[in-house]
Amino acid sequence: MSAQLRMFEVEVTPRRYHDSITAAVNAKGCMDVDTVKGCSAGMTEPGGCYGECYAAKIATRYGIAFGHSVPRGFVDRWQHRDILVRQLRMHALSWYRIGVMGDPSHAWSHTLAVIRMLRPAEKTAVIVTKHWTALTDDHISQLLELDAVVHTSTSGLDTDAQTKHRVRQYERLKHYGVRSVNRVVTCSFGDTEWARACQLRQDFLLSLGPVIDTPLRVSPTNPRVISGELVTTRRTDALGGGSLLSLHDPGVFLGNCADCPDQCGVEGAPMKNAAVVDQAYLFPMYGMDDPPPSVGESVEFRYVPTVIGSGFEEQVATLALEDGIAHRAARKNMQIHSAVILLMGGEFAGFMTFQDNREVGEFCLLQSVIRPDLYTDDLYRQMVVAVIEQNAEGLPMLMTTNPKSKFETPKMFTSLGFETYLKASGFEYMLNGDAAYHRLKTLAHITMTNVWNSTKGDWLRLKREWNERIDLAGVNADVPNPAFATREGCWQGESGFANVVTGRSHNGNASVLDPVACEVILRMFTPLKGRVYNPFGGGVQFGFVAGASGYEYVASEIRQNQCDANNALCAQFPDVQWVQSDSSTYQPDGQFDLVFTCPPYYRVERYIDYDGASPDGEINSLDTYESFRDTLFAGYKVAIDKLRDNRFIVIMTGDSRGAKGAYHCHEAETELFFKDQGLTVYNKIIYLEAEFTRLAQAKKTLRFRKFPKTEQRIIVAYKGDVDAISEEFPPIGRL
Repeated sequence: MSAQLRMFEVEVTPRRYHDSITAAVNAKGCMDVDTVKGCSAGMTEPGGCYGECYAAKIATRYGIAFGHSVPRGFVDRWQHRDILVRQLRMHALSWYRIGVMGDPSHAWSHTLAVIRMLRPAEKTAVIVTKHWTALTDDHISQLLELDAVVHTSTSGLDTDAQTKHRVRQYERLKHYGVRSVNRVVTCSFGDTEWARACQLRQDFLLSLGPVIDTPLRVSPTNPRVISGELVTTRRTDALGGGSLLSLHDPGVFLGNCADCPDQCGVEGAPMKNAAVVDQAYLFPMYGMDDPPPSVGESVEFRYVPTVIGSGFEEQVATLALEDGIAHRAARKNMQIHSAVILLMGGEFAGFMTFQDNREVGEFCLLQSVIRPDLYTDDLYRQMVVAVIEQNAEGLPMLMTTNPKSKFETPKMFTSLGFETYLKASGFEYMLNGDAAYHRLKTLAHITMTNVWNSTKGDWLRLKREWNERIDLAGVNADVPNPAFATREGCWQGESGFANVVTGRSHNGNASVLDPVACEVILRMFTPLKGRVYNPFGGGVQFGFVAGASGYEYVASEIRQNQCDANNALCAQFPDVQWVQSDSSTYQPDGQFDLVFTCPPYYRVERYIDYDGASPDGEINSLDTYESFRDTLFAGYKVAIDKLRDNRFIVIMTGDSRGAKGAYHCHEAETELFFKDQGLTVYNKIIYLEAEFTRLAQAKKTLRFRKFPKTEQRIIVAYKGDVDAISEEFPPIGRL
């Protein structure tokens, strides 16, 4: 396997939690029903919260990725739900707890939907959360209706900002009539500046009642324990989570939940909220033109590894076809992808498909639809966020948006951190990630077939960007006319057709290599960070693009003035070099991963050195086309010998005519030469140039039945086994 392919191998990673919800009695006798397993927000620091997250330790022990939050729901609408209801009804306590092995704030709507489904158990839901995501007003309204108890987990170990946020949420819930409890993770602190600051925060938190005191269980290797900033006590009577505690109050309850006087804040008869709250007063009503899902209708976003086999195939296909824009999601070859299914009141209401392509290293959002009678902007946004949460590896995210779609609009995805990198055929191609990632995709889009039109908008935009960089290099190096530098004495002279049509010369009437064509060839036909050799080196463009893109570049060029100008222009790239030499015989050091050249057309331009004359051996000054061709091919032969196996040689060339207008057939002879050398002629690309000068020329030449030439040919040959291309060259990914 090549080094390039190995870069895209997927490392073995811990497995994720299963998405099927369960109920289990923990070591303290409490029934846990976790609507979310894992805590992506809490695991941004090593070891999770305070470096001592016991849930993360348990997950690690069983090879589970605790840093990936997984909403857990019912396998089916009734049978699975009824099993959990029976388990809860048989349990002795009048309540159950959510938020033991994951924070429910990662999926508030889903959590509330589960609580609603479990109401037949007639048990109170106790939700433990750090409010990584704040509850909306609608969520609070549902909490009041469900009569749930919310424990806001705080600690003197939190930062001031975290403390402020969590206390605000605790007080907000309390203000609106939700049974709100301050669950303080307490410690016994030593005598340092850090410890004293933590102690002050803890004293403040303990003053905000009602409080449940939860001592921090720590590891003896914790740096704060070793330094004495956290004082520990070993209590063999402590149930659950270890016996080494940082215990600020020796009298705190450490036993079975059934004997605890706090009962997690559940007082009196469960599910009976004595306070009557005017929700219409608390929460403004939505406008009739954009009604949200009703408070009594549960919303769930269910992940399925593939649409096929999920049981939702027909519903996805039907809704996709009704929408029209997302019709591809109805195809079986598209239903192989993963999806988030939107369920409202347990019924299918929408979907979004996606591809978590770790082999390539990208996360692609695909088609999406929500039933028109249920759609709101907020609901669609929630569904997209539920999909983004599946990007556990943090890969670059891609989305093709359609301004005509009600759902997949550029505005929506811009609000989620995506940026448009290309507009084409009425679509906007968007990326959330490093902007460098989309470069190859952009180049693929503006080429796509073997006809490259250099007059289109995005091509011209990229060309302008490259030329501005080359012009700036010319200013810095004091090289005038950096695009063509030393090209003098062009055969067109002041009679060139650019002068005739526009009144001024175009590039001094010299041919100039297109830097965008250079970049496409470089990135498409070179392995990552390879070496490039250019016999008959000529102008600066390919070397400048190669150096700016991180490639090593060596060029042979017979004119000293061109070498000096190019080396000055590329002085910022230490691995880019032009060597003054006879390209037909020059032997560069080492082996190369791409050979590229754009040689002169025979007798179209005159190339001179410092002395005003063409150097001896300069191929365009040779007496006959046959001498020109044979000298050129001799240089190609050397380059092919220096080319590694399973690599490309790319020649950007064209044909010229003899004195009586007959073509030399140079393109065809080049192809036959490659075949004679044992190479495969793999691509034949047409590069289209601007037509305006040719149209003026046609008025003269058509009299003689000669149609002016508007294209060049890019001949791509391959040395080696073509079956190895997909292994040797990195994948492009989804376009």
